[in-house]
Amino acid sequence: MAVGRPKQFDDDSVVRAARDLFWERGYASTSMADLQDATGLSRSSLYQAYGSKQGLFGRALASYCDEVIWPIVEPMEADGVGREEIVAYFLALARHLRDSPHAVAARGCMIANTASELNVLDEPTAKVVRAFRERVYRAFVHCLAPLADRVGDVEQKADVLAFVQARGDEGGHGAVIVLLRALR
Repeated sequence: MAVGRPKQFDDDSVVRAARDLFWERGYASTSMADLQDATGLSRSSLYQAYGSKQGLFGRALASYCDEVIWPIVEPMEADGVGREEIVAYFLALARHLRDSPHAVAARGCMIANTASELNVLDEPTAKVVRAFRERVYRAFVHCLAPLADRVGDVEQKADVLAFVQARGDEGGHGAVIVLLRALR
């Protein structure tokens, strides 16, 4: 058993600080020196606690999902959902961007940003991105299923919603509005 100094930092605070830095700059553009500055920990403490830059990134990505994304996806996974929960999901995304300081809103979606860097990231990170996409897609299917008589091909409509959510641009959101109006 290795004997060393006990950990004297708040793990959640360190992970959040790293998350914010990775979210702002991306994985490839964030150095260990940047992480040291953001977290206040030495290089050896970061490696001892998280194993690697990739290990810390994995924790940061999980923190983003747990604190930012899953709370707005979960209502679409409940029983008795429908159109209103899809609307609430997109409104929550918009509210998050509108109410966040400009610096946070300008970061975009950490998952989408990560997806654009998969060529420099490992397979476990790619699995997180795929799991996110699958969970959001399944939540859309779950909400649309009770509307199948009006929607038609539920999976096709869920594909449209998932595509628009991933794009995150104004034109795509217009397509969601048209689709949701058709579900009234």
